[in-house]
Amino acid sequence: MNKKTHKYIDETKGTDKIIGFTAQQIKEVMPEAVLISKGTLPSGEVIHDFNYLNKSYIFTLNVCATQELHRRITRQQTMI
Repeated sequence: MNKKTHKYIDETKGTDKIIGFTAQQIKEVMPEAVLISKGTLPSGEVIHDFNYLNKSYIFTLNVCATQELHRRITRQQTMI
């Protein structure tokens, strides 16, 4: 997956640069990490199948993967 950087068009959401992934790209790999709901674009256009990242889902998977990597590294260090 390739990271994306952008700034929000709607500055009420913040003015800092955002680094992340697009929901469409994540959906190809982990469809359960994407929520689909109604959303509104800054232009006011309503999108009925807007894709949102479920960041808490991704965060939880990341913590679990990090724990597993730590266990493997610890076992390998013991073997060495």
